[in-house]
Amino acid sequence: MGQEAAPPVPLAPLPEGETGISSKYPGDAGIGKDPQVIFEDDFEAGLSKWDTDGWGGAAATKQAEHVHRGSGAMELEMKPPSPGKETSLGVQNHFKTGYDVIFVRWYAKFDKDMDMLHHNHNNCCIAARAPGVPDAKPGIPADGKNEYTVAMETWRSEEKVKPPGEWNIYCYHPQQRSQWGDHFFPSGLILPQPTANSPKNLFGKDFVARPNVVPERDKWNCYELMVKANTPGQLDGRIAFWIDGKLAADFPNLRLRDVETLKANRIGFGLSTLNSNATNVNTMWFDDLVAATSYIGPIASERKPAPPPVAAKLAPPPEKPPAAPAVSAQALAVWEAKLAARVTQGLKDGQRPTAHLKVMGAKEEPVKVVGSDGKTLKLEIAGNTLPLPWAQLTTGDRLNLARAFLKEDSVADLVLVAVFALADGRAELSEESFAKAQAADAKAGAASVAEARSSLGLK
Repeated sequence: MGQEAAPPVPLAPLPEGETGISSKYPGDAGIGKDPQVIFEDDFEAGLSKWDTDGWGGAAATKQAEHVHRGSGAMELEMKPPSPGKETSLGVQNHFKTGYDVIFVRWYAKFDKDMDMLHHNHNNCCIAARAPGVPDAKPGIPADGKNEYTVAMETWRSEEKVKPPGEWNIYCYHPQQRSQWGDHFFPSGLILPQPTANSPKNLFGKDFVARPNVVPERDKWNCYELMVKANTPGQLDGRIAFWIDGKLAADFPNLRLRDVETLKANRIGFGLSTLNSNATNVNTMWFDDLVAATSYIGPIASERKPAPPPVAAKLAPPPEKPPAAPAVSAQALAVWEAKLAARVTQGLKDGQRPTAHLKVMGAKEEPVKVVGSDGKTLKLEIAGNTLPLPWAQLTTGDRLNLARAFLKEDSVADLVLVAVFALADGRAELSEESFAKAQAADAKAGAASVAEARSSLGLK
Protein backbone atom coordinates (compact mmCIF):
# COMPACT_ATOMS: atom_id res chain seq x y z
CA MET A 1 0.00 0.00 0.00
CA GLY A 2 2.97 2.32 0.53
CA GLN A 3 3.57 4.96 3.14
CA GLU A 4 0.58 6.99 4.36
CA ALA A 5 0.93 10.71 3.68
CA ALA A 6 0.04 13.61 5.95
CA PRO A 7 -2.41 16.31 4.77
CA PRO A 8 -1.10 18.85 2.24
CA VAL A 9 0.54 22.09 3.31
CA PRO A 10 -0.65 25.53 2.06
CA LEU A 11 0.14 26.06 -1.62
CA ALA A 12 2.71 28.74 -2.48
CA PRO A 13 2.18 30.87 -5.62
CA LEU A 14 4.44 30.16 -8.60
CA PRO A 15 6.36 32.86 -10.53
CA GLU A 16 5.61 33.81 -14.13
CA GLY A 17 7.08 35.89 -16.96
CA GLU A 18 10.62 37.27 -17.09
CA THR A 19 11.09 37.11 -13.32
CA GLY A 20 13.40 34.11 -13.02
CA ILE A 21 17.11 33.46 -13.36
CA SER A 22 17.08 34.44 -17.04
CA SER A 23 16.01 37.98 -16.17
CA LYS A 24 19.49 38.57 -14.71
CA TYR A 25 21.21 37.48 -17.93
CA PRO A 26 19.80 39.31 -20.99
CA GLY A 27 20.04 37.08 -24.02
CA ASP A 28 21.08 34.26 -21.63
CA ALA A 29 24.64 35.60 -21.80
CA GLY A 30 26.62 34.00 -18.98
CA ILE A 31 23.62 32.21 -17.50
CA GLY A 32 25.62 29.00 -17.07
CA LYS A 33 27.68 30.70 -14.34
CA ASP A 34 24.67 31.30 -12.12
CA PRO A 35 25.00 29.22 -8.91
CA GLN A 36 21.45 27.87 -9.33
CA VAL A 37 22.05 26.63 -12.90
CA ILE A 38 23.04 22.97 -13.08
CA PHE A 39 23.14 22.50 -16.86
CA GLU A 40 22.73 24.61 -19.99
CA ASP A 41 23.12 24.05 -23.71
CA ASP A 42 22.52 26.43 -26.59
CA PHE A 43 23.71 23.70 -29.01
CA GLU A 44 26.30 26.00 -30.56
CA ALA A 45 28.80 23.17 -30.03
CA GLY A 46 26.53 20.44 -31.30
CA LEU A 47 25.56 17.77 -28.77
CA SER A 48 28.92 17.72 -26.99
CA LYS A 49 27.53 18.65 -23.57
CA TRP A 50 25.39 15.53 -23.21
CA ASP A 51 26.98 12.66 -21.32
CA THR A 52 25.08 10.05 -23.34
CA ASP A 53 23.15 10.03 -26.57
CA GLY A 54 20.32 8.18 -24.83
CA TRP A 55 18.36 6.30 -27.45
CA GLY A 56 20.58 7.68 -30.23
CA GLY A 57 19.42 9.30 -33.44
CA ALA A 58 19.70 12.94 -32.31
CA ALA A 59 21.54 15.37 -34.59
CA ALA A 60 22.81 18.93 -34.52
CA THR A 61 21.57 21.34 -37.17
CA LYS A 62 22.89 24.65 -38.47
CA GLN A 63 19.92 25.37 -40.74
CA ALA A 64 18.90 28.91 -39.87
CA GLU A 65 15.16 28.22 -40.25
CA HIS A 66 15.40 25.53 -37.59
CA VAL A 67 17.55 27.43 -35.07
CA HIS A 68 15.96 29.55 -32.38
CA ARG A 69 18.97 31.73 -31.59
CA GLY A 70 22.63 31.68 -32.58
CA SER A 71 23.77 29.15 -35.16
CA GLY A 72 22.92 25.72 -33.73
CA ALA A 73 20.02 23.61 -32.47
CA MET A 74 19.18 19.95 -31.85
CA GLU A 75 17.07 18.07 -34.41
CA LEU A 76 15.10 14.89 -33.79
CA GLU A 77 13.76 13.32 -36.99
CA MET A 78 11.69 10.16 -36.79
CA LYS A 79 10.99 8.12 -39.88
CA PRO A 80 7.69 6.15 -39.99
CA PRO A 81 8.08 3.10 -37.72
CA SER A 82 7.18 -0.40 -38.72
CA PRO A 83 3.78 -1.57 -37.43
CA GLY A 84 4.09 -2.82 -33.86
CA LYS A 85 7.71 -1.68 -33.55
CA GLU A 86 8.72 1.02 -31.08
CA THR A 87 10.98 3.72 -32.46
CA SER A 88 12.83 6.12 -30.13
CA LEU A 89 15.54 8.71 -30.40
CA GLY A 90 16.89 11.47 -28.17
CA VAL A 91 19.51 12.59 -25.64
CA GLN A 92 19.98 12.28 -21.88
CA ASN A 93 22.11 13.78 -19.14
CA HIS A 94 22.76 12.23 -15.73
CA PHE A 95 23.62 14.34 -12.69
CA LYS A 96 26.02 13.13 -10.02
CA THR A 97 23.95 14.99 -7.44
CA GLY A 98 20.20 14.56 -7.17
CA TYR A 99 17.80 17.46 -6.63
CA ASP A 100 14.60 17.81 -4.64
CA VAL A 101 13.44 20.61 -6.94
CA ILE A 102 14.43 21.01 -10.57
CA PHE A 103 13.32 23.34 -13.37
CA VAL A 104 14.10 22.80 -17.05
CA ARG A 105 13.47 25.52 -19.63
CA TRP A 106 13.82 25.03 -23.36
CA TYR A 107 12.62 26.30 -26.72
CA ALA A 108 11.00 23.82 -29.10
CA LYS A 109 9.40 23.79 -32.53
CA PHE A 110 7.16 21.08 -33.99
CA ASP A 111 7.47 20.48 -37.72
CA LYS A 112 4.49 21.77 -39.72
CA ASP A 113 3.48 18.15 -40.50
CA MET A 114 4.12 16.72 -37.01
CA ASP A 115 1.37 14.18 -36.28
CA MET A 116 1.57 11.06 -34.13
CA LEU A 117 -1.64 9.43 -32.95
CA HIS A 118 -2.03 7.44 -29.72
CA HIS A 119 1.12 5.91 -28.21
CA ASN A 120 3.97 8.41 -28.40
CA HIS A 121 6.28 10.53 -26.25
CA ASN A 122 8.03 13.79 -27.07
CA ASN A 123 9.85 16.73 -25.48
CA CYS A 124 11.29 16.84 -21.94
CA CYS A 125 11.59 14.28 -19.15
CA ILE A 126 12.82 14.77 -15.58
CA ALA A 127 13.43 11.54 -13.69
CA ALA A 128 14.69 10.16 -10.40
CA ARG A 129 16.30 6.73 -10.28
CA ALA A 130 17.57 4.81 -7.27
CA PRO A 131 20.96 3.10 -7.70
CA GLY A 132 20.69 0.15 -10.08
CA VAL A 133 17.33 1.19 -11.55
CA PRO A 134 17.58 1.54 -15.36
CA ASP A 135 16.61 4.67 -17.28
CA ALA A 136 13.84 2.87 -19.16
CA LYS A 137 11.58 0.52 -17.21
CA PRO A 138 8.22 0.52 -19.01
CA GLY A 139 5.38 -1.20 -17.20
CA ILE A 140 7.14 -1.35 -13.81
CA PRO A 141 5.21 1.00 -11.49
CA ALA A 142 6.90 3.49 -9.20
CA ASP A 143 6.82 2.30 -5.58
CA GLY A 144 8.07 5.40 -3.77
CA LYS A 145 11.60 4.06 -3.50
CA ASN A 146 12.68 2.95 -6.96
CA GLU A 147 11.89 5.94 -9.19
CA TYR A 148 9.60 8.69 -10.36
CA THR A 149 9.32 9.99 -13.91
CA VAL A 150 7.76 13.24 -15.11
CA ALA A 151 7.56 14.02 -18.83
CA MET A 152 5.98 17.03 -20.48
CA GLU A 153 4.62 15.91 -23.83
CA THR A 154 1.70 16.14 -26.22
CA TRP A 155 -0.98 13.45 -26.46
CA ARG A 156 -3.34 12.99 -29.40
CA SER A 157 -5.72 10.23 -28.40
CA GLU A 158 -8.23 10.61 -31.24
CA GLU A 159 -8.67 12.22 -34.65
CA LYS A 160 -10.77 15.14 -33.38
CA VAL A 161 -7.84 16.45 -31.30
CA LYS A 162 -5.69 18.75 -33.41
CA PRO A 163 -2.10 17.61 -34.05
CA PRO A 164 0.37 17.43 -32.46
CA GLY A 165 -1.99 16.88 -29.49
CA GLU A 166 -2.65 18.41 -26.08
CA TRP A 167 0.10 19.23 -23.62
CA ASN A 168 0.05 16.99 -20.56
CA ILE A 169 2.27 15.41 -17.93
CA TYR A 170 3.10 11.72 -18.32
CA CYS A 171 3.97 10.46 -14.85
CA TYR A 172 5.13 7.35 -13.02
CA HIS A 173 4.36 7.89 -9.32
CA PRO A 174 3.44 5.69 -6.32
CA GLN A 175 -0.31 6.34 -6.72
CA GLN A 176 -0.43 5.82 -10.48
CA ARG A 177 -3.64 4.32 -11.87
CA SER A 178 -2.03 2.35 -14.64
CA GLN A 179 0.91 -0.01 -14.83
CA TRP A 180 2.08 2.17 -17.73
CA GLY A 181 1.85 5.53 -15.94
CA ASP A 182 -0.73 8.35 -15.87
CA HIS A 183 -1.43 11.40 -18.01
CA PHE A 184 -2.26 14.66 -16.13
CA PHE A 185 -3.98 17.37 -18.19
CA PRO A 186 -4.20 21.06 -17.19
CA SER A 187 -8.01 20.79 -16.98
CA GLY A 188 -7.69 18.16 -14.22
CA LEU A 189 -8.41 15.18 -16.47
CA ILE A 190 -6.35 12.11 -15.57
CA LEU A 191 -5.95 9.20 -17.96
CA PRO A 192 -6.63 6.38 -17.55
CA GLN A 193 -9.98 7.07 -15.91
CA PRO A 194 -10.25 6.33 -12.17
CA THR A 195 -11.01 2.91 -10.75
CA ALA A 196 -12.57 2.03 -7.38
CA ASN A 197 -9.08 1.96 -5.84
CA SER A 198 -7.87 5.26 -7.34
CA PRO A 199 -7.08 8.04 -4.85
CA LYS A 200 -9.85 10.63 -4.73
CA ASN A 201 -9.02 14.27 -5.51
CA LEU A 202 -5.40 13.48 -6.42
CA PHE A 203 -4.40 17.14 -6.84
CA GLY A 204 -6.07 18.39 -3.65
CA LYS A 205 -8.41 21.26 -2.85
CA ASP A 206 -6.03 23.97 -4.13
CA PHE A 207 -5.89 22.62 -7.68
CA VAL A 208 -6.88 25.21 -10.31
CA ALA A 209 -8.21 23.84 -13.60
CA ARG A 210 -6.79 25.47 -16.72
CA PRO A 211 -7.59 24.91 -20.39
CA ASN A 212 -5.88 22.10 -22.24
CA VAL A 213 -3.52 23.51 -24.88
CA VAL A 214 -2.55 22.29 -28.35
CA PRO A 215 0.74 23.91 -29.48
CA GLU A 216 0.96 25.60 -32.84
CA ARG A 217 3.23 23.74 -35.24
CA ASP A 218 6.10 25.38 -37.16
CA LYS A 219 6.59 27.97 -34.40
CA TRP A 220 9.17 28.37 -31.64
CA ASN A 221 7.79 28.51 -28.12
CA CYS A 222 9.37 28.64 -24.69
CA TYR A 223 8.54 25.80 -22.31
CA GLU A 224 9.48 25.20 -18.69
CA LEU A 225 8.86 22.16 -16.51
CA MET A 226 9.15 22.05 -12.72
CA VAL A 227 9.27 18.95 -10.54
CA LYS A 228 9.28 19.35 -6.77
CA ALA A 229 9.59 16.09 -4.88
CA ASN A 230 7.44 15.75 -1.79
CA THR A 231 8.73 15.54 1.75
CA PRO A 232 8.37 11.84 2.57
CA GLY A 233 5.14 11.38 4.50
CA GLN A 234 3.60 14.62 3.18
CA LEU A 235 1.52 15.48 0.12
CA ASP A 236 3.59 18.52 -0.87
CA GLY A 237 4.99 17.25 -4.18
CA ARG A 238 4.24 19.47 -7.15
CA ILE A 239 4.55 19.43 -10.94
CA ALA A 240 3.98 22.53 -13.08
CA PHE A 241 4.71 23.77 -16.56
CA TRP A 242 4.83 27.12 -18.28
CA ILE A 243 4.35 28.13 -21.92
CA ASP A 244 6.06 31.36 -22.97
CA GLY A 245 6.37 32.35 -19.33
CA LYS A 246 2.70 31.82 -18.49
CA LEU A 247 1.74 29.15 -15.98
CA ALA A 248 -0.24 26.64 -18.03
CA ALA A 249 -0.61 23.72 -15.60
CA ASP A 250 -0.06 23.19 -11.88
CA PHE A 251 -0.50 19.82 -10.17
CA PRO A 252 -0.04 20.06 -6.38
CA ASN A 253 -0.71 17.63 -3.53
CA LEU A 254 1.45 14.88 -5.06
CA ARG A 255 3.31 11.96 -3.57
CA LEU A 256 6.33 11.20 -5.76
CA ARG A 257 8.54 9.42 -3.23
CA ASP A 258 8.60 7.79 0.20
CA VAL A 259 12.33 8.11 0.91
CA GLU A 260 14.46 11.26 1.11
CA THR A 261 17.27 9.72 -0.96
CA LEU A 262 15.15 9.50 -4.13
CA LYS A 263 15.96 12.72 -6.01
CA ALA A 264 15.74 13.94 -9.62
CA ASN A 265 19.07 12.98 -11.16
CA ARG A 266 18.58 12.96 -14.93
CA ILE A 267 16.89 14.83 -17.75
CA GLY A 268 16.19 13.81 -21.33
CA PHE A 269 14.68 15.00 -24.59
CA GLY A 270 13.33 12.65 -27.19
CA LEU A 271 10.70 11.26 -29.53
CA SER A 272 9.19 7.80 -29.21
CA THR A 273 6.24 6.05 -30.83
CA LEU A 274 4.71 2.60 -31.09
CA ASN A 275 2.03 2.75 -33.76
CA SER A 276 1.53 2.44 -37.48
CA ASN A 277 -0.46 5.68 -37.71
CA ALA A 278 2.70 7.79 -37.90
CA THR A 279 2.98 7.43 -41.66
CA ASN A 280 4.89 10.69 -42.21
CA VAL A 281 8.29 11.92 -41.07
CA ASN A 282 7.96 13.62 -37.66
CA THR A 283 10.58 16.19 -36.72
CA MET A 284 11.19 18.48 -33.76
CA TRP A 285 13.86 21.07 -33.00
CA PHE A 286 15.17 22.15 -29.58
CA ASP A 287 17.35 25.07 -28.52
CA ASP A 288 18.41 27.30 -25.59
CA LEU A 289 18.02 24.77 -22.79
CA VAL A 290 18.68 25.56 -19.12
CA ALA A 291 18.22 23.35 -16.02
CA ALA A 292 18.29 24.96 -12.57
CA THR A 293 17.04 24.71 -9.00
CA SER A 294 14.67 27.70 -9.30
CA TYR A 295 12.39 29.28 -11.89
CA ILE A 296 14.23 30.31 -15.07
CA GLY A 297 11.70 32.04 -17.33
CA PRO A 298 11.93 33.00 -21.01
CA ILE A 299 15.11 34.53 -22.41
CA ALA A 300 15.21 38.14 -21.24
CA SER A 301 15.36 40.83 -23.86
CA GLU A 302 18.83 42.20 -24.47
CA ARG A 303 18.69 45.64 -22.93
CA LYS A 304 19.87 48.59 -25.01
CA PRO A 305 21.06 51.86 -23.43
CA ALA A 306 18.41 54.56 -23.46
CA PRO A 307 19.05 57.39 -25.95
CA PRO A 308 20.10 60.74 -24.44
CA PRO A 309 17.19 63.05 -23.64
CA VAL A 310 16.25 65.49 -26.38
CA ALA A 311 15.13 68.95 -25.38
CA ALA A 312 11.74 69.60 -26.88
CA LYS A 313 8.61 71.54 -26.16
CA LEU A 314 6.14 68.94 -25.08
CA ALA A 315 2.48 69.23 -25.88
CA PRO A 316 0.19 69.24 -22.83
CA PRO A 317 -1.10 65.76 -22.00
CA PRO A 318 -4.60 64.99 -23.29
CA GLU A 319 -7.39 65.38 -20.84
CA LYS A 320 -8.33 62.16 -19.14
CA PRO A 321 -11.93 61.03 -19.33
CA PRO A 322 -13.77 61.40 -16.04
CA ALA A 323 -13.23 58.49 -13.70
CA ALA A 324 -16.10 56.11 -13.21
CA PRO A 325 -17.64 56.28 -9.74
CA ALA A 326 -16.77 53.35 -7.50
CA VAL A 327 -19.35 50.60 -7.08
CA SER A 328 -19.48 48.91 -3.70
CA ALA A 329 -19.24 45.12 -3.45
CA GLN A 330 -22.55 45.07 -1.56
CA ALA A 331 -24.36 46.97 -4.31
CA LEU A 332 -22.76 44.83 -7.01
CA ALA A 333 -23.71 41.52 -5.35
CA VAL A 334 -27.34 41.93 -6.42
CA TRP A 335 -26.30 42.44 -10.03
CA GLU A 336 -23.90 39.51 -9.94
CA ALA A 337 -26.85 37.28 -9.00
CA LYS A 338 -28.86 38.77 -11.87
CA LEU A 339 -26.00 38.10 -14.29
CA ALA A 340 -25.70 34.47 -13.14
CA ALA A 341 -29.45 34.02 -13.63
CA ARG A 342 -29.28 35.64 -17.08
CA VAL A 343 -26.45 33.33 -18.18
CA THR A 344 -28.26 30.24 -16.89
CA GLN A 345 -31.48 31.25 -18.66
CA GLY A 346 -29.66 32.09 -21.86
CA LEU A 347 -28.07 28.65 -21.92
CA LYS A 348 -31.47 27.04 -21.34
CA ASP A 349 -32.76 29.07 -24.32
CA GLY A 350 -30.00 27.66 -26.52
CA GLN A 351 -27.46 30.48 -26.40
CA ARG A 352 -23.84 29.27 -26.58
CA PRO A 353 -21.94 32.53 -27.04
CA THR A 354 -18.22 33.16 -27.17
CA ALA A 355 -16.94 35.39 -24.36
CA HIS A 356 -13.48 36.85 -23.86
CA LEU A 357 -12.38 35.79 -20.38
CA LYS A 358 -9.11 35.74 -18.46
CA VAL A 359 -9.05 31.99 -18.03
CA MET A 360 -5.29 31.52 -17.67
CA GLY A 361 -4.03 34.85 -16.36
CA ALA A 362 -3.72 38.43 -17.55
CA LYS A 363 -4.72 37.86 -21.18
CA GLU A 364 -8.33 37.56 -22.32
CA GLU A 365 -9.06 34.52 -24.47
CA PRO A 366 -12.14 33.65 -26.56
CA VAL A 367 -14.01 30.73 -24.95
CA LYS A 368 -17.41 29.22 -25.66
CA VAL A 369 -19.83 29.26 -22.72
CA VAL A 370 -21.69 25.93 -22.69
CA GLY A 371 -23.01 25.55 -19.13
CA SER A 372 -23.61 27.15 -15.75
CA ASP A 373 -25.18 26.16 -12.46
CA GLY A 374 -24.91 29.61 -10.90
CA LYS A 375 -21.66 28.71 -9.11
CA THR A 376 -19.51 27.28 -11.90
CA LEU A 377 -19.29 28.10 -15.59
CA LYS A 378 -18.54 25.38 -18.13
CA LEU A 379 -16.34 26.60 -20.96
CA GLU A 380 -15.34 24.89 -24.18
CA ILE A 381 -11.74 25.40 -25.27
CA ALA A 382 -10.14 23.50 -28.16
CA GLY A 383 -12.80 20.82 -27.98
CA ASN A 384 -12.41 20.32 -24.22
CA THR A 385 -14.78 21.36 -21.42
CA LEU A 386 -13.24 23.34 -18.57
CA PRO A 387 -15.04 24.24 -15.30
CA LEU A 388 -14.46 27.81 -14.08
CA PRO A 389 -15.88 28.92 -10.69
CA TRP A 390 -17.81 32.19 -10.78
CA ALA A 391 -15.73 33.35 -7.83
CA GLN A 392 -12.64 33.44 -10.07
CA LEU A 393 -14.20 35.83 -12.58
CA THR A 394 -12.86 39.38 -12.62
CA THR A 395 -15.16 42.38 -12.99
CA GLY A 396 -13.99 42.61 -16.60
CA ASP A 397 -14.90 38.94 -17.12
CA ARG A 398 -18.42 39.61 -15.81
CA LEU A 399 -18.76 42.58 -18.14
CA ASN A 400 -17.68 40.42 -21.09
CA LEU A 401 -20.17 37.72 -20.08
CA ALA A 402 -22.96 40.30 -19.96
CA ARG A 403 -21.95 41.52 -23.42
CA ALA A 404 -21.73 37.96 -24.79
CA PHE A 405 -25.33 37.19 -23.74
CA LEU A 406 -26.62 40.65 -24.70
CA LYS A 407 -29.69 41.00 -26.88
CA GLU A 408 -29.67 44.54 -28.23
CA ASP A 409 -33.43 45.00 -27.83
CA SER A 410 -33.47 43.80 -24.22
CA VAL A 411 -33.64 46.53 -21.59
CA ALA A 412 -32.52 44.12 -18.86
CA ASP A 413 -29.48 42.98 -20.86
CA LEU A 414 -28.43 46.54 -21.66
CA VAL A 415 -28.73 47.54 -18.02
CA LEU A 416 -26.59 44.56 -16.99
CA VAL A 417 -23.86 45.67 -19.41
CA ALA A 418 -24.11 49.24 -18.11
CA VAL A 419 -23.75 48.14 -14.48
CA PHE A 420 -20.73 45.93 -15.05
CA ALA A 421 -19.10 48.48 -17.35
CA LEU A 422 -19.41 50.96 -14.48
CA ALA A 423 -17.96 48.43 -12.03
CA ASP A 424 -15.04 47.87 -14.43
CA GLY A 425 -14.28 51.57 -14.59
CA ARG A 426 -15.65 52.07 -18.12
CA ALA A 427 -17.88 55.09 -17.58
CA GLU A 428 -18.41 55.90 -21.27
CA LEU A 429 -19.59 52.37 -22.12
CA SER A 430 -21.83 52.41 -19.06
CA GLU A 431 -23.58 55.66 -20.03
CA GLU A 432 -23.88 54.49 -23.64
CA SER A 433 -25.56 51.25 -22.50
CA PHE A 434 -27.90 53.09 -20.12
CA ALA A 435 -28.91 55.35 -23.03
CA LYS A 436 -29.57 52.33 -25.28
CA ALA A 437 -31.75 50.77 -22.58
CA GLN A 438 -33.90 53.91 -22.42
CA ALA A 439 -34.13 54.05 -26.20
CA ALA A 440 -35.16 50.37 -26.43
CA ASP A 441 -38.30 51.04 -24.40
CA ALA A 442 -39.00 54.62 -23.35
CA LYS A 443 -41.13 53.79 -20.30
CA ALA A 444 -39.68 50.47 -19.10
CA GLY A 445 -36.16 51.53 -20.03
CA ALA A 446 -36.33 54.76 -18.04
CA ALA A 447 -37.68 52.91 -15.00
CA SER A 448 -35.03 50.18 -15.19
CA VAL A 449 -32.21 52.67 -15.60
CA ALA A 450 -33.46 54.75 -12.69
CA GLU A 451 -33.72 51.65 -10.50
CA ALA A 452 -30.21 50.50 -11.46
CA ARG A 453 -28.62 53.89 -10.86
CA SER A 454 -30.37 54.21 -7.52
CA SER A 455 -29.18 50.76 -6.38
CA LEU A 456 -25.63 51.80 -7.22
CA GLY A 457 -25.92 55.10 -5.36
CA LEU A 458 -25.89 57.21 -8.54
CA LYS A 459 -27.99 60.22 -9.39
